[in-house]
Amino acid sequence: MAKAKKGKGKTSVKAKPARAGRAAGRKPKKAAQGTGSAVAAANKRIATLEAENRRLREELTELRARIAERPAPAPAPGAGQAALEL
Repeated sequence: MAKAKKGKGKTSVKAKPARAGRAAGRKPKKAAQGTGSAVAAANKRIATLEAENRRLREELTELRARIAERPAPAPAPGAGQAALEL
């Protein structure tokens, strides 16, 4: 069996030149994007922590105000005085 000859037709696509500096011309990859659900969860956690922080600060100011309202405790008898023994 004889092989059929390939016809020499005109090629419409030009040959691409070899890429110069292939290793040096690579573009850096973009940083991975965070998923939407992870970002939403982080924002929710931040909001929760900020609310708790606010609540604790209010509680602190309330407790400090209670301490300031109390009268100073009376000193115990004989406290702060040196014993006089001869």
